[in-house]
Amino acid sequence: MNPDPTGTPELAFLGKRIQVAFVLADLEPALRYWTEALKVGPFVVMESAIDGRTVRYRGRPTNMEMALAFAYMGDVQIEFVHQTNDAPSPFKEFLDSGRNGFHHLAYWPTDFETACAHLEENGFTEICSIIRPDGTRDLVYYEAPDFIGSIVEIVPWTSARNEYFSRIQRLSNGWDGTRPIRRFASRAAFLDSGEGAL
Repeated sequence: MNPDPTGTPELAFLGKRIQVAFVLADLEPALRYWTEALKVGPFVVMESAIDGRTVRYRGRPTNMEMALAFAYMGDVQIEFVHQTNDAPSPFKEFLDSGRNGFHHLAYWPTDFETACAHLEENGFTEICSIIRPDGTRDLVYYEAPDFIGSIVEIVPWTSARNEYFSRIQRLSNGWDGTRPIRRFASRAAFLDSGEGAL
């Protein structure tokens, strides 16, 4: 994306892809319900999702760990987040408030920093970020203005994510109901498995 000379992003600055994400105290009932009752799947589960990155929550480091599960409904990605320890995080905060279920919308802009800057200039407040080993942000969670009603996650769209997510989407698009839950230790283990590859 090439912003205009005024620095204002183009109209679809958040990109054309969207994720609907759910934070769950218990992953297993949700996986069963979505695959059996809603016929969405297969879900690709990554038991460890931080992958050597670090996490900052409300301005402070935290040692949050989480498992993730992904599937697709057409072009909409479904994500389940299950925190696997008690470290401070937006997910623990959500569950501690008595909630369970829908948590955030995610977008994958091609110009990540411009998209983040635009949101921050328009009332979005960063609450959590995951940081790559080189110190750059790999994704950001924002508290949105009240009338949006959910947290918004911004993630840069990269060739690596395109490969990873495309493989999961291919699995969903061709799913015949078998092997509804596919578990991997990590993202790297999923990629090494060859599942969803062309």
